Amino acid sequence: MSISLFVAKRYFFSPFKASFITLISRISMIGVGVEVMALVLILSVFNGLEDFQKGLFKTFDPDLTIVSKTESRFSFQATQLNSIAKIPGVRSIQPILEDQALIRYNGKQLVVTLKGIDSSFIASKRLKNQVVDGEYLVDYEGHPFGMVGAGVFMAMGMNFEDSFHPIEAWYPNQKALANFQITQDAANQKAFFPSAVLQVEQTFDNQQILVPLQWMRELTLSDSTAVSRFDIMLEEGVNEVQVQQSIQQILGSNFGVQTRDQQHAILLRAIKIEKLFVFILMAFIMGIASFTLFYALSLLVIEKKKDLRTLLAMGITQRQLLLIFLLVGLFISFSGAVVGMGLGFTLGWIQQTFGIIPLGIPNALIDAYPIQMEWLDFLMTALVVIVITFLASIIPARKAVQMTFNQPKAD
Repeated sequence: MSISLFVAKRYFFSPFKASFITLISRISMIGVGVEVMALVLILSVFNGLEDFQKGLFKTFDPDLTIVSKTESRFSFQATQLNSIAKIPGVRSIQPILEDQALIRYNGKQLVVTLKGIDSSFIASKRLKNQVVDGEYLVDYEGHPFGMVGAGVFMAMGMNFEDSFHPIEAWYPNQKALANFQITQDAANQKAFFPSAVLQVEQTFDNQQILVPLQWMRELTLSDSTAVSRFDIMLEEGVNEVQVQQSIQQILGSNFGVQTRDQQHAILLRAIKIEKLFVFILMAFIMGIASFTLFYALSLLVIEKKKDLRTLLAMGITQRQLLLIFLLVGLFISFSGAVVGMGLGFTLGWIQQTFGIIPLGIPNALIDAYPIQMEWLDFLMTALVVIVITFLASIIPARKAVQMTFNQPKAD
């Protein structure tokens, strides 16, 4: 064991005298521990929110989606669809035609998003578990029906028992508007009845209605093969990146093939940016808390003045003396950091297991704050503690060297 490490351990682990220096050292340890615990818990909450969002997207989003980079609506040849269907791991290809329209019902009107789906969507049972009332269908004996988001259903006061008043959907006739024909023909109108209420998440519930694909094409005056995107559902355990690359090779550069995360890249990026700024802010606060470490080491240098001269007489070098106080600062901070990480992990596990702290939001999809602990957060927190400890210990360590080597050996 080196002389620097030995002396540093003696200074830290041996009982300090009941003094103001001891108090400041303990306060510094507690401050670091609280900051580390708070940082670990906050980062774990952000991880939990990100994981919750991804799980929520998995409820109603496809594994992959194909969109055009140049057109809002497009169509594929049968050979292209067959090539995609033959890719190992592809379970279902679902054409989707989506657009906004005005709906009217019982004297109320609302702008919603209509999503045209076909039998492949129904066969895959997507969103079937999110049906809270009604039947999971959009077509029955040739009659159109719509699965309505819970927010839209309540806002419009819809009723399954009302068979005399269908829901009217109005969509602008682009050809008539292009000729400045502001007449009754300037908007297409079709009707449907509600078949089910879907409860997924707030944005979906307040905007979405699922309707038959062919009905949607007729409303929007689209071609018989037109879609706004293709949803791809994959088999369990398939590498989605490999399937994505295979589909991209078939379609070329005019089309984009997006994974579920890429479909919500902006939101997920926003969560990561928020997490980064919180990490920086907490690191800054930890840096302010390290002033107690600075003062503790400075006072320790003064208290150990005689001991330092004894070490000088024993032949200690400037580098060894500098290292002693850097190590003492490291011991003080890491003792607090280890306790903080332990408390953070324990409290995070309790929240993750029992959900003791509720969100406090009525009708929320989750009752308590989500927690997802990751080893990388603990590693980054440890690195921040090391850097801050080193910076806070430099000046007291240099002061110890100057006081010992630049002054006479005896008073």
